Amino acid sequence: MSALDLVFQAVLGFAATFGFAVLFNVPRGALLPAALIGVLGHLLRYSLRQWGASNEVGTFCGALAVGLVGFWYARRAQKPRLLFTVTGIISMVPGIPAYETVVYFSKDDILNGLQSGVRAVLVAGAIAAGLGTARILTETEWTKH
Repeated sequence: MSALDLVFQAVLGFAATFGFAVLFNVPRGALLPAALIGVLGHLLRYSLRQWGASNEVGTFCGALAVGLVGFWYARRAQKPRLLFTVTGIISMVPGIPAYETVVYFSKDDILNGLQSGVRAVLVAGAIAAGLGTARILTETEWTKH
């Protein structure tokens, strides 16, 4: 993993997050922070994958980082947390395995379809677990009851 690889991945993560943030109607003042939070999560996931971690572990850690930093920045900027967390995880969404599942099933290749489907569900679960863990760690309201 070279510095050029990291810069390239940062540009890709920025473009994906920024583009989705525009589609998600994030206010102009929050577009750059949302994109940078997405870059952080994407680079963490990419780096962990390059160092040998599984896709699910890398995705969990990336989503956790997005959740924690997104919560921190949302508090600081007094904006909704979802502006930063939803847009920040978009580069981690398992679109290719989900698409492959549909293609394999349409070709009656059940085994490969199931493998792709399980991969997609595990990555989606890792995103949910990462964001959920960040919420549990940052929200203190639930401990008051």
